[in-house]
Amino acid sequence: MIALTASELAAAHGLPVVDGVVAAVTLAESLVRLGLTTSRLGPHAAPRTKSYSGPFSQFQP
Repeated sequence: MIALTASELAAAHGLPVVDGVVAAVTLAESLVRLGLTTSRLGPHAAPRTKSYSGPFSQFQP
């Protein structure tokens, strides 16, 4: 069965229908246009550096 578009569903049932994929893509596009990014403060900050010891010390940045 081929999926109906949001406009076809809205017309068939007389109710407003929001296409989730279209809404998500539009939201992402608007965030990019506004230049917004994820926070870099608090719990979203990059992890603090730590020293490596034992067999992993060779991977110290």
